[in-house]
Amino acid sequence: MSVTRINRGIIATALVGILVSTYALYVEMAAEARPGYQALCDLSEHASCTRVLTSEFSKGFGFVAEDSTFEVPNCIYGIVFYCIIIYLSTFDNAAVVRLQQFLCLASVVSCVYLGYLLLFVLFDFCIVCVSTYIVNGMLLVFVNKKKDFLATKNK
Repeated sequence: MSVTRINRGIIATALVGILVSTYALYVEMAAEARPGYQALCDLSEHASCTRVLTSEFSKGFGFVAEDSTFEVPNCIYGIVFYCIIIYLSTFDNAAVVRLQQFLCLASVVSCVYLGYLLLFVLFDFCIVCVSTYIVNGMLLVFVNKKKDFLATKNK
């Protein structure tokens, strides 16, 4: 596999992440604007992305103080993250790939935290949330492949 194909995989995966995060933002905004809003991803009583995306954990990961500048929907952090990953994928430099790897690891750690909240605090299932967890895991795999490819190429 060439570095160009790996970069295309990173970009395609990050674009899926942007789309999923944008839909999550739409659901959050629609639910705030219209009480009783039901999103397409609301499958049942215990599988409701609207309920999850309007919970106290949906902004600032649940631990940013209210009225803080950083208390924005988590999906906005996701959109920014995916855009940064796309931008960084244009560089085939080991140091930049390490930065990508660090960012992807941080996103996976945040997924573990949010997944824990989803299952053990909110007792819900959110297909949009789980989709972002899968996207973040795939990004980590692609970035690790790029790191390994560049390491073998430079030997």
